[in-house]
Amino acid sequence: MGEILIKAFSFILIIIIGNVLKRIGIFGAKDYKIVTKIIMNITLPCALITGFANFKMDTSMLLIVLFGFLANIIMSTTGYILARNKDGKEKAFNMLNLAGYNIGCFTLPYVQSFLGPYAVGIASLFDTGNSIMCTGGTYAIASGVSGEGGKQSIRGFLRKIFSSVPFDTYLLMFIITLTGIKLPQVIFSITSNLSMGNAFLSMLMIGMVFECNFKREQLFKVVFMLSIRYISSFIFALIIYYLLPFSMDIKHVLIILVFGPISVLSPVFTGMCKGDEGLAGVVNSLSIPISITIITSLLFILHIT
Repeated sequence: MGEILIKAFSFILIIIIGNVLKRIGIFGAKDYKIVTKIIMNITLPCALITGFANFKMDTSMLLIVLFGFLANIIMSTTGYILARNKDGKEKAFNMLNLAGYNIGCFTLPYVQSFLGPYAVGIASLFDTGNSIMCTGGTYAIASGVSGEGGKQSIRGFLRKIFSSVPFDTYLLMFIITLTGIKLPQVIFSITSNLSMGNAFLSMLMIGMVFECNFKREQLFKVVFMLSIRYISSFIFALIIYYLLPFSMDIKHVLIILVFGPISVLSPVFTGMCKGDEGLAGVVNSLSIPISITIITSLLFILHIT
């Protein structure tokens, strides 16, 4: 119990340090982009490769990929329905800011630290399905709803997906694991060393981008969005616990994943759809401390050590 609290507090402390260093000027407003590039191109791919080192997968685990994909579809559809009587931009806002899970830069470091390499493999399968939507799929649909973003094409969508190094790593390791190919152990030894900084850099980056500036009249919208998001996460958790045909260890990982914060790309895509990017940033930022609180509590409730 004490170890869980210490690890959780250390993550929170790193986030606070990142935010404070930005506010006092040691980090510039755009410096987080450098840290993000290091994470997305080095430490996160290495963490994903390491997570598959001793991972054994059967075809039933394809359901985890499908679940990650469907969770996004369900949340986008929920957002659209909730704004059915409003204009296209409001529908797009809901679709983009209810769907998407920040696995790579938040939940995966949490899983990596608390649950070990096998859980990283499970998280990677979920994020393979999740990434298809949150890195471009949801935006492609939402931009059409909003009437912004120009003409969407399958080629453009695929280019966005496959230009992501983490997604390419997910796909490569998924194919290698599914086909039973064995990589040399030296590769995993190297990636293990390179991935050690992933949790620290991810939490530091989150602190650097964290903002919470909104008008009082926007409070209801923020509370509404976050309430729908986490009520839906609770429903997904019940489905995972009672209906999915996996071992309890896998179910525990999946339950933690669905309580992850909103994708960091949601505010970006909201701006591209000519929506309120600032409000989307507030919703996104506030989802982080909420997810930290819930996931840390779940580690106690599910007796994960």
